[in-house]
Amino acid sequence: MSADGYTLGMGFLPPMAVTLGNMVTNVPASTLPAWAADTTYALNEEIIDTDRVIWRSMLDGNLGNDPASTGTSGKWQNRGVENRLAMFDASLGTSTENPDLIEFTITPARVVTDIQFLGLTAYSVQVTMDDPVNGALFDSGEQLLLAPSGNSHWGYFFNPIERESKLLVSGLPAYTGASITVRIRNQGGVARCAEAVLGRAIWLGNTQWRPSISFDDWSQKSRDPWGGWKASQGAYSDRLKLQVLVQGTQYERTRRLILPYRAKPVVWFGARGYNVLITYGYITGFEQVLASHGISDCQLTIEGLEQ
Repeated sequence: MSADGYTLGMGFLPPMAVTLGNMVTNVPASTLPAWAADTTYALNEEIIDTDRVIWRSMLDGNLGNDPASTGTSGKWQNRGVENRLAMFDASLGTSTENPDLIEFTITPARVVTDIQFLGLTAYSVQVTMDDPVNGALFDSGEQLLLAPSGNSHWGYFFNPIERESKLLVSGLPAYTGASITVRIRNQGGVARCAEAVLGRAIWLGNTQWRPSISFDDWSQKSRDPWGGWKASQGAYSDRLKLQVLVQGTQYERTRRLILPYRAKPVVWFGARGYNVLITYGYITGFEQVLASHGISDCQLTIEGLEQ
């Protein structure tokens, strides 16, 4: 946070589409068979369609029911995309997993300035960019995911090692023909990433002090007749409220930039360098006030995807 009482760099990151057409990875493809019209499927048997979505049979003797057809509702359950694509599916409830290392190379054919990683289980992350003409353009180095161990020497030496689950890599140069390689390492364990969001960041203004950070809990809690609690843990979703100061000349532009994403999940940055102020989700509230000459005051409410 800067000395004048504001955090710098509030904005958002719309995700680009990542498919098998612009990405290669070391994570193996699913070995599930494709659906066949003349095959009878048993209860819980799984197949994979041409979009690499996995379907689970919900009945015995499942014959002739194409899972892609809306007329087969209740006969197949959508299990999401296969493992190697799960980190690009706009969901924090699934993740791509692979022993030791997840490595992928993307040729975006567009400018990518930032990559946000969420739901990481890893020791380090490295991002490199290479251009076929100009060669190596960017190397983040191995970004270690060590979390702060407390504000004391005792905590530094004796607290259990904790790792961050979020990482923002910024400053990629604006090349449209370059390829981007990502390496997520967890040597001796399983590397996981719930979501990797690549795109061109859009910066709006400066977040003031006192942002509000909360979460909505979807667990089920109730009391029995004697007052005891019964709880079934469910998902939760982050909620972020920001007050952002925008230059007056950007008053109309700010609203125009946000409107296309009112029903699309994007990564919202309250401030660079503060993971707790980064949320992947939807904007549900926006109010803009021309506070003084040359300054407008924006109030934003962001509700994150369920985790």
